[in-house]
Amino acid sequence: MFVLNSVLLGVGLAMDAVAVSMAEGMQEPKMKSEKSLMLSGTFGFFQFIMPVLGFALVGTVFGFAKVLMKYVSAISTILLLYLSIKMFYSAYLKFRNKETEELQGNLMFQAIGTSVDALSLGFTFSHYSLGRVFLASFIIGIVTFFLCQTGIFIGKKFGTLFSGEADLLGGVILLLVIFLF
Repeated sequence: MFVLNSVLLGVGLAMDAVAVSMAEGMQEPKMKSEKSLMLSGTFGFFQFIMPVLGFALVGTVFGFAKVLMKYVSAISTILLLYLSIKMFYSAYLKFRNKETEELQGNLMFQAIGTSVDALSLGFTFSHYSLGRVFLASFIIGIVTFFLCQTGIFIGKKFGTLFSGEADLLGGVILLLVIFLF
């Protein structure tokens, strides 16, 4: 039951990372497998490390963790909104036939923004042993990795179909994640 719960937590936590992965795939339909693995690996790593960090915060600085918990949702929303606006801006520049400098979001920024909710999950692990925290977090990271790989694959297919509108569609997907999840 513990493993199943961890897998389901991983699926739930990975959805915003999957949306960003799809958007990245749409922006770059010819993305090489090395970059795809790097993206998915980074998202998976942050989904793994954030619950561990949340668990550590509860164990060491409980008062800080309670204060931080109030702002986790707002921080995540702001970061995803920022990424969405950048995608809309990139679509606008392409529409106006302007040269676009590298407008894709910084990978670390994206990974942190999509894993902030996993930090709050770590707060709820306070009744787990350290071994169970690492196992649950590892499962969450692995699930995130594979779902992001799937998201990139799907995004690349849509990016090929909607090559000119990929940034716009990616921005819409991120807005949907913000307002639906």
